[in-house]
Amino acid sequence: MELFEIPLIGDTKGSDIPEPEVYTYWKDRKNRTFYIDYEIEEDYSLVELAKIIIQMNIEEKDIENPEPIRLFIHSYGGDIEQALFFCDLVKSSRIPIITIGMGVAMSAGFLIFLSGKKRYAFPHTSMLVHSGSAAFQGTAEQIEEAQRNYKKQIGQMKSYILANTNIDEKTFNKNKSKDWYLSSDELIKFGIIDEIITDLTTII
Repeated sequence: MELFEIPLIGDTKGSDIPEPEVYTYWKDRKNRTFYIDYEIEEDYSLVELAKIIIQMNIEEKDIENPEPIRLFIHSYGGDIEQALFFCDLVKSSRIPIITIGMGVAMSAGFLIFLSGKKRYAFPHTSMLVHSGSAAFQGTAEQIEEAQRNYKKQIGQMKSYILANTNIDEKTFNKNKSKDWYLSSDELIKFGIIDEIITDLTTII
């Protein structure tokens, strides 16, 4: 099978129609464009996307200047651990991955946005930084352990944001206790985005 040949599924009458999921997968791969348009949770959505990025790196390991992968993000956030594992993968990709904020890139979604080699956003994209939220249940010991782990994640999130933006610790600490919605001017000022997109064709 050719690299971007869409596999077809035929019925007994010989009608070859690609399954919708299969068609979408191969179309996205061919266009080198993927979407995180869901909440970041402990499911397999990010893992499946990670597998695709890993496979593309394997297939293109001998290409000197591979074409970038475009990752459009529309996410209200979710699980910090899942976001950070994916950030590590994006940053380690030999194929450059650019991220595009599309509507919302908040909390864990904001972390993934920051992993891009180049970072873009549409004019009315909302980005949110906060110290997270969580609820715990179980025995006293289980709750105590969960709280320790959560504080560790919050520390990792803070370190990641400070390392990948021009936000200093004083500014972060001043705003961390609230939902800090970043304006377009702040996105530029703090080095969060490289450019506001007004013409989609400039990145596709």
